[in-house]
Amino acid sequence: MNKIIVILTLCVSLILTGCQGSGGVSSRNVDPALAKSNTAKFFSKSAWQSCAIGAGLGGIGCVLAGGKTGVCIASAAVGCGVMMGANYYLDNKRAEYADAEMRLDVYIQDIQQNTYEVQAVTETAKAVLDKNLATLKVLNNQIKKDTLNKKQAQNDLVQIDANIAYLQDKLQRMRKVENDWISISSQERQSGMNVSKLDKQISQLHKQIAVLENQINLVTKQRSAVKVS
Repeated sequence: MNKIIVILTLCVSLILTGCQGSGGVSSRNVDPALAKSNTAKFFSKSAWQSCAIGAGLGGIGCVLAGGKTGVCIASAAVGCGVMMGANYYLDNKRAEYADAEMRLDVYIQDIQQNTYEVQAVTETAKAVLDKNLATLKVLNNQIKKDTLNKKQAQNDLVQIDANIAYLQDKLQRMRKVENDWISISSQERQSGMNVSKLDKQISQLHKQIAVLENQINLVTKQRSAVKVS
């Protein structure tokens, strides 16, 4: 029973870690190209929660099958990656891979996966945000010519605002992942690991996040210029 309590504690901790700093935003009014895309699950509140629930169930099953608590905790967290939080992730990988080079290889694979997910979200977002920019341009022209259909304009702006909020939420979660990797690199550097390769990957992740941030900022700026009373 005590072992199960330990696993459940991990599960709850993962949920709390995933929810830190953001309660998530509703996908209501969000363009379906974003909310229902293959990339919607990346950097979402539901992804963190699914990871935690899956980890808890997997860990309990491992314990009931007679596994050792430490091994079960490590097994439960597999697949969550850095979503489990920097400290949990670091402790897990140090327990799983005593050899620093092997551990570094795993770090590289995991952060590359994170970078791929950011790229995928960015590509999906670009198509939607480009469409939003075109809509805002049309609305601006209609305002200047006094030909604006206010009801349609308000509907358009509601969706654009929802898209921005939705992507801002993902951006916040991406930044948390980046900060977790920075923390992991710092702690491993202190332990004597050569983290130069990891730092290069963190730089790549940062650059990719910046691409999405710039896209969001551009649409946000154009949106703020459109006033429909």
